Amino acid sequence: MTSPRPPRLAELLAGALMPAEYRAEHLGDLSEGFSRLSSDLRAARRWYWRQAVRSILPALRMRIRAWRSTDRTAVSPMHTFKQDLVYGLRALARSRTFAAVAVLTLALAIGVNTSIFSLVNVVVFADLPMNGLDSATLVRTRNPSLGIDQGSVSVPDYLDLVERAQGFQSFSAMTEDQWVLTGADVPTRVVGYRITANLLDVWQLPPVLGRGFAAGDDLPGAAPTVMLSHAFWQSQFGGDPAVLGSTIRLDGIEHTVVGVMDPKIGFAELGFAQVWAPLSLSRSEAARDARNLFVVGRLREGVSQVRGTEEVASISHALESQYPESNVGWALYSAPVREALLGDEGQIILLMLILTVAFVMLIACANLANMLLARSTVRAREFAVRTALGAPRGRIIRQLLTESLVLSIAASLVGVLFALGLNRALVSISRGQEALFMMAKLDGRVLSFIVGIALVAPVLFGLLPAVKAAAPDVSTRLRDGRSGGEGRSGKRARNVLVSAQVALALSLMVVAGLLARTVYNSETRTQGFVRDGVLAAELDLPENEYQTDDARREFYRRALENIGALPSISEVALISAIPGAEFGALRGMEIEGREIAPDQPRPSVLQVTTSPGAFALLQVPLRSGRDFDTRDQPDTPPVAILAAEVARRYWPESDPVGQRIRFGMDASAPWITVIGIVEDVLSTSPEEEFAEHVYLPYAQNARTGMRVLARAPRDPTVLSDAVRSAIWNVDPNQPIDQVRTVTQAQYANSASSYALISLFVSFAVFALLMAALGIYGVMSYMVSQRRAEIGLRMALGAEVGAVHRMILAQGGRLLAGGLIVGLLLSLGLSRMLRSVVYGISATDPATFIGVAGVLTGVALLANYVPARRATRSDPVTALRAE
Repeated sequence: MTSPRPPRLAELLAGALMPAEYRAEHLGDLSEGFSRLSSDLRAARRWYWRQAVRSILPALRMRIRAWRSTDRTAVSPMHTFKQDLVYGLRALARSRTFAAVAVLTLALAIGVNTSIFSLVNVVVFADLPMNGLDSATLVRTRNPSLGIDQGSVSVPDYLDLVERAQGFQSFSAMTEDQWVLTGADVPTRVVGYRITANLLDVWQLPPVLGRGFAAGDDLPGAAPTVMLSHAFWQSQFGGDPAVLGSTIRLDGIEHTVVGVMDPKIGFAELGFAQVWAPLSLSRSEAARDARNLFVVGRLREGVSQVRGTEEVASISHALESQYPESNVGWALYSAPVREALLGDEGQIILLMLILTVAFVMLIACANLANMLLARSTVRAREFAVRTALGAPRGRIIRQLLTESLVLSIAASLVGVLFALGLNRALVSISRGQEALFMMAKLDGRVLSFIVGIALVAPVLFGLLPAVKAAAPDVSTRLRDGRSGGEGRSGKRARNVLVSAQVALALSLMVVAGLLARTVYNSETRTQGFVRDGVLAAELDLPENEYQTDDARREFYRRALENIGALPSISEVALISAIPGAEFGALRGMEIEGREIAPDQPRPSVLQVTTSPGAFALLQVPLRSGRDFDTRDQPDTPPVAILAAEVARRYWPESDPVGQRIRFGMDASAPWITVIGIVEDVLSTSPEEEFAEHVYLPYAQNARTGMRVLARAPRDPTVLSDAVRSAIWNVDPNQPIDQVRTVTQAQYANSASSYALISLFVSFAVFALLMAALGIYGVMSYMVSQRRAEIGLRMALGAEVGAVHRMILAQGGRLLAGGLIVGLLLSLGLSRMLRSVVYGISATDPATFIGVAGVLTGVALLANYVPARRATRSDPVTALRAE
């Protein structure tokens, strides 16, 4: 039976303040007293606590006397640190090459980490454009069969949600819109949002100037009002408060400026908004399958996010049962704002970025640790002398950690420059299309992150070498006269670090390989059309000025005539969505004669409007039937042309030409006759090879927003000004948003993906170089340590190939261990990428084998260089040096 112990907390209290030279005796006396009284354990514990408390004042007095009797000339900790710092700077100055390589290696890693943290800071920590986030929720839609996870909400669904939800005190909605601003020298397209009048109240974000929209501002027939974004107010009106009450002309209508938005609302895509106008909602005028609202709800006091989510899901199920034609397969869901904005796929990408930069940092620290281990063996004689002169082990460790801190601080300063350059590169690669990259700044939180890295990194890469260098057997290892010996444990530490570098590098290279192959597969898919030499001008006619279909048709007819008359233009046509760059309008389709079960979703296709000649201009072959022509007029039966993918999917065993379809849920909607089938063009979505397009003739579907396509035999970009002039000759007040080639439009659609892939590939290349340098450094050091042995082997007649194999075998063991661990780690990471990798498997054997092969080749080369150098040296010289 074990004897009872004194109360642990009281024991700690009794010994904490007692000077070290008296602590053991004091605690021993208390322990003896406790043992004598332990027959009554409760009384013994009370006694021990009383003694511990009573010893506090005597212990403090003893410490004060000891402090007063201390030699005031003793070196203070700050003075010691200053000595270590000065000595460390001198030591690094004597090894300029080592210091430069170490700083550059660590600076790259810190720069990458800082840049990515600035992105994470925007997503995870940045202030969102609303207050009271605990009770705010986003309502979105998802349709797994269509791959939609963050879809918008239809007007009827929104109005039903407002009426039925009991756990929410209010909802607000917004939708994108654009207007033509006139009154200046050149008509300008301004973009923004239409919002419900209560949006600023729901978001709890009052304007910085004026007022928000009043309750009646969003009703039909109300006087036109508008709010300005803070940036637009500053750039266009110089921040003048007198703008309140003035008018601006949007789409030919005077709008009264009633307020200026809080700059906080300029978050992500909202930052592109210039004006905000009231949104008028009408259940009778909106289709339930037309989803275009961004919805934010405010929970009632005491209602949790979980309960709000459950209520929205319940309403969604009810709507799905009540309106199966439009709502089957579409689910409403709510989630906290920050969580919903990121989405499942975004969370995976964010997590992969965090893991990747952590791996980059670990690889850099492992490489630096190996460099410091090698350097410490060279300085072994120095440490032995210092030990012999009485320097304690802790002082040597502190000295080396101070040197590591100097390297880390210098690398952090250089790393900030790398981070700034990387952030600018991301914006440049994405062509300013990704708001996240533009919002990434080096603010106070990011700078605090850099300071944290600068303080933690020396421990990561400097502690192990410092402990090894200060080992008590340093002087013993110097007795044989070799200043470079490091012992078995040091060699083992270096080998483990190199294998870890190989494992981490392989993991990063696999992730980068999978993502790069995804983008490559997406970009090398069959285009289905010829994009070279095609210019696209984006137009969107103001509805109040072009209210009738005839007016729209007349504008585009004259615009095509003017552009087609340009001497360098060979063909001209209209299309509503640029293939491979823009989506068509997602619409539910009904096929004549086919019944759909109530629990089955309606077929969904992408509706695209074209003019005659568009397929010929894009060189999209007609598979069967006929093209649009002058026979297709507003007063003739409506017609459509199907993409081959639509024909294969919905008419797998029959010819759809002559069949009839219609869109929407209105039973009185006209039936549309299929007159032809054209070859497929690629989809804008990477997970789909071909777009499911249904084409309608512009004469029968006169839209306001169209793209004018013009083919030129030579460089079409030089015709941009001529195309603009041709359009302004029809309507000088018509803004032209973008005139660019189809290739540029496709690049803009994938610009964010290019930027992210560039990041991952850069990480992989960095990891590969660091792993190669790590192996090279270890093998070079090993060869230098075995110089006498190799010289003796060569002197005794050993073949060069045998020496090569011996050295390569040692490096191969390091490589093999890292490859095995790296492959296992890569398999785990690849599972996380399943939802973001398209066109290949997340465990694609070719990627794993290819990456492992590249890493193996580079590692063997890093092994071969020291091996070749060892066998080219003179054996006699090597033996004489020993």
